[in-house]
Formats: sequence, C-alpha cells, structure tokens
Amino acid sequence: MLKFCFGLIILVGAITFAAIQLADNPGQISIDWLGYHIDTYFGVALLALLACLWLLLVVYRLFRGIVGLPGGFFDRRAERRRDEGVNALSLGMAAIAAGDAEEARKQAKRAEKLLNDPSKTRLLSAQAAALGGDSEAAGRYFDALTESPETRFVGLVGKLRQALDAGDRDEALTLALRARDLRPDSGFVARTLFTLETGAEDWDGAQKTLFDAVRRDLIPEGEAKRYRMAIDMERARLKQEAGDLGGAADFALRALAVEPAFPPAVQVAVEAEQVKGRDKKAQRLLEDAWSAAPHPTFAKLYAGLWPDDDPAQRLKRIQKLTDRLADGLAGRLAVAEAAIAAELWGVARAALEAIPDAERSASVFRLLAYMAQAERGDAAQARGFLERASNAPADPAWTCSDCGATSGSWTVSCGNCGHFATLTWKQPPRVSALVVLPESDIVPAPALIETSVPAEAPAPAEAVVGENVASGRPDEPSGDEPNPEDVVRRLA
Repeated sequence: MLKFCFGLIILVGAITFAAIQLADNPGQISIDWLGYHIDTYFGVALLALLACLWLLLVVYRLFRGIVGLPGGFFDRRAERRRDEGVNALSLGMAAIAAGDAEEARKQAKRAEKLLNDPSKTRLLSAQAAALGGDSEAAGRYFDALTESPETRFVGLVGKLRQALDAGDRDEALTLALRARDLRPDSGFVARTLFTLETGAEDWDGAQKTLFDAVRRDLIPEGEAKRYRMAIDMERARLKQEAGDLGGAADFALRALAVEPAFPPAVQVAVEAEQVKGRDKKAQRLLEDAWSAAPHPTFAKLYAGLWPDDDPAQRLKRIQKLTDRLADGLAGRLAVAEAAIAAELWGVARAALEAIPDAERSASVFRLLAYMAQAERGDAAQARGFLERASNAPADPAWTCSDCGATSGSWTVSCGNCGHFATLTWKQPPRVSALVVLPESDIVPAPALIETSVPAEAPAPAEAVVGENVASGRPDEPSGDEPNPEDVVRRLA
C-alpha cells in the first residue's frame, strides 16, 4: 500500500510538471499535407497523437478478438474438458479408497473419455478393474503401465500385488526384485521382498535385503534386530538338524548378542557345550541367562547337567540357580516343581504360597491341587484348586504378537498366521473356556522338573504349554496316602 501511494504521488507530480511546462512553453506546430495547412500548439498535437494511438490499439484488439474467436472457443472447451477429466480422476481415486468398485469404473471411463490420454488414466482403470475383481483387465492395464519408463514402477507394484493375492510367491518374488531395482528406497517393496525371501527360506537374500533396508532407514533398527535374531536362530536350527553343532552354536551366539537370554539360543549353546564336555561353561551360560530373564527352559537344562542326581539333590541345584531372582514367578514355580518331585511338600507349599495373588497363573493352582491329592488325599480341596486354575490367568507361552496363537516351542514363523518373527514369551490373551473336571477323585499330575524317569514309572505327563520341562513323579508313598504313580498323566 505504501509503495502504491508513493508511486501515485510520483505519477501525479510528473503529469503536473509536464502540464506546467507545456503551459509555459506552448510552442507552435505547422503541418502542410495534400493542400491542407494546420497550425496548432505542441500540447494539442501531443494529445491528438496519444488519442490516435489509443484508437489504433482498440481497433487492433477488436480485430484480434474477431479473428481468434473460433480458436478461443475450442481452447476454452479443451480446458474445461481437461478440468473435468482431472476431477473424474480425483473422484475415481476417492472411490477406490472407499472400496466403491462401481463408482471407480464409472469415473475411470469418464476420465478416459474426457482426457483422451491413456497414460494418465491407466492406473485408475487398473485399480478400478482390480477392485471390481476383474484381474485379467487389471493385468492388461498394469502391463501397459510397465511399458512406459515413467509408470513402469507403478505397473510392477500393481502386478506384484496381483501375484500376492493369487498366492504366486515365485512370480511375486521376481516382480519384487525388479521393483527394488527401479526404486530401492521404496519401503513397501523392501518389506515385501524381505517377507517373500523369508517365506522362501532364502536366508542369505533376506539378510542382505534387511541390511539394505536398515541402511536406507526403511526398517527401524529395533525391528531389524528382532529379524536378525530370528534368521540366526533358524540357521542354527538347520545346522543342528544337519549335525553341525559347532555351526549351530555360532549362530546361536550371534542371536544371544542381540538378546542375551533368548531361551532357544541358550538351549542350542548349552547343548553344544555339553557335547564338547564343557559342562562348567554350560552351567555359567544358564546362570547368566537366568539372571537376565528367568525362563522354565533354563531350569530344565540346568537340572539336566547332572542326570545322576536324586530329587533332593536336584532341588538344591534349582534353589542355587533361582537364588538371585527367587522372588519371581518362574523361580518359585521351578523350586515348587523340584520340591514336589522330591516329595518335600513343605518346601513346595512355601514356594507356591509366597507367590502374590495377582501373579498366580493356572500352573500354580494345578500344583496346589496335585499336592492336596498326593500329600493328604484331599480330593475336594484338589478339585477346588482345579476350578480356580480354570479361572486363573494363563501361563506364559510363546505367543504370536499378530494373531495371539500360542505354541509350546519357539519357531521362526507363527504356525497359525505364518508371520515371520512374531513369537514372544508372554502371557497369551485370556480366552474363556468350559473346563471339564476329572470324573474321579484322582487329580492330574503337574509337569515336574526331573531329568530321568525310573523304568517302572508310568508315561510322562504332557508339558504345560510354553514350558519345556520333563515329567516326573514322587517316590511311592506308604499307607493309605494316594500313590502318585497312579495319578493320571494329563492336565485338566
């Protein structure tokens, strides 16, 4: 505004100055042309000249408008069609986002008619056809998109999605590699390629893809660590199956570098050390792992280092292992199970009753039920504990973070949904179920920590889901006490 006022003042001043100069110096102009003689002042002649120039400009504009009228009409019509075509593209994309296949096809046809440029409408037409279930037409559109360098990546991604939907993982892997070569910074392509390579058990390729994705900030480092650990553990499993315990241990130690107390990795490393006769090192591995994160697997492996121990000696070993973190649920359960195997009912009861009510899982009440039956023959109290077990929180297990399915052992992929590296040791989601109590007064035996079972013992009990512990039994009691050897070897 200030600039405008300043300019206006200058303009008015210039005009005023010119008018004063013309008034003070009017001058004379004489014109003789074709017998005409004109005498006038200079100012009048200047105004006449300016008027003629303005008139010529008006005539020029009028002539140009008349001559350009047809062309302008067609230009405006083409511009209006282009605007309507772009609007149809926008509406079609919105319909695809909303899942309205019919509206998407309608807008795609309208955009094709208005724009008359297949390169701009192929993507919308392909998405509309795919949404409507016409995979053949969508494939033709995507093939056409791959012919142009500008739209080749979009076409490849479309064909990649089609291959994934059709379950053709080999074709999807080929397309993902081509798309990665065109756009190595695409997060979708990187994750899809990694998923396909892990599904094909191409661990070398998956590791290279993961390294490149982390380097380009396509996958966070925290997530990548979990994937690297899973790949190393699967390689350790393959080496173990091939009889190469040394190679398996190397991969297991790489996994332990990421998570120092990962139970499957600890188990592989401990077994490798035992084969080499280095039980002391295996013992240190288990003690360090327990100190980092207690787990039932560690208690079983620790007890297995001394297979010739009797139940009382085994209890002392478990108490030594759990001494550092004796207040935890895993530690008290391990002590209780070892004490029950040794028929030291007081030690077992003290360990179980020390568990806070908020932390008592189903296995706590199963152990209490077994003790009530095996120690005192109190079937009523045992059944009461079993009823409480049915309403208690589930025991920790290997649980899929995506679908919630549980497994008794860790695997590289979820057995239910197939997702890679999703199993973690945690309490599974609570699921209400109808619990059927035993018809007889015999209480099912718990899974007890014991590394060997006498030849005359009955079949071992099934392990509690998520706990890799072996089954055992107390020695034969005398008198009218219930005999644990006759306890049904199954869980409620």
